[in-house]
Amino acid sequence: MHWFTADPHYSHDRIIGFCDRPFPDVAAMNAHLLAECRARVGPDDDLWILGDFTAGRSTDAQRREVRTIYHALPGRKHLIRGNHDQDWVCNLPWDSVAETADIVVDKRRLFLCHYPMITWPGARHQGLQLFGHVHQNWSGSRNSVNVGVDVWNFRPVTLPEILRRAAKLPVNPLWDQVEPGRAWPTVLCAGCGRILDPSLVSGHAVVRNRRIIVADTNETIVLMGEAIRRWLPEGRHICPECIGGYLSVSEVTLPAGFSFDEMRNRAVPKGK
Repeated sequence: MHWFTADPHYSHDRIIGFCDRPFPDVAAMNAHLLAECRARVGPDDDLWILGDFTAGRSTDAQRREVRTIYHALPGRKHLIRGNHDQDWVCNLPWDSVAETADIVVDKRRLFLCHYPMITWPGARHQGLQLFGHVHQNWSGSRNSVNVGVDVWNFRPVTLPEILRRAAKLPVNPLWDQVEPGRAWPTVLCAGCGRILDPSLVSGHAVVRNRRIIVADTNETIVLMGEAIRRWLPEGRHICPECIGGYLSVSEVTLPAGFSFDEMRNRAVPKGK
């Protein structure tokens, strides 16, 4: 699993006042940030820190403290360098250090940078940009999301969480000038939370009148039982990859004459 965060500013006492963080002192802040990471990130997970691991005075005591925190963090640790990350921070034994990173997680292309951007590699093809740097000043836009601790309750987050927030953020008002004709989708999958490609929405399933149907034809895929209705409320869309995971033969009633696999596959768009 991949986890994302930015701007922890470990051992930087002045950040508490700058960002109005709810901690009495830097020791309490360090302990809370570290505990949130250790509670979520597993030993085989990837933790991406998008800059400003620490900041402020580079005293010997601060360096010792930050090194101790670094070694206590779980998982494979990656640093996207921020404006406060001095050479001694970058020289810690990270699994990777870079100014930017272009990665794919759960079939979604992500471009990672400490700074918010207006366009980036993959932006024209549903690529999402993740950033930090601005702390609590801006949460981002529909396709460029702030993963900093100051807007995520001081914890790392996963891609599904990021996608759910992205769908509620406004489109950048300059987007159409920079990438004209590249509208950004607004439909979320109720299963995995990812933003659905608008060119494929017609083939997705949607919940209507206690049925899961093909969105553009109203063709019934399954009749929903009570248990599954609690998880899939009216009007929600489901991507083809999640339909099989959400439906089980014990919770649905198939129309006469169809098998479960036949009906499920009818919701999958061509080419998927």
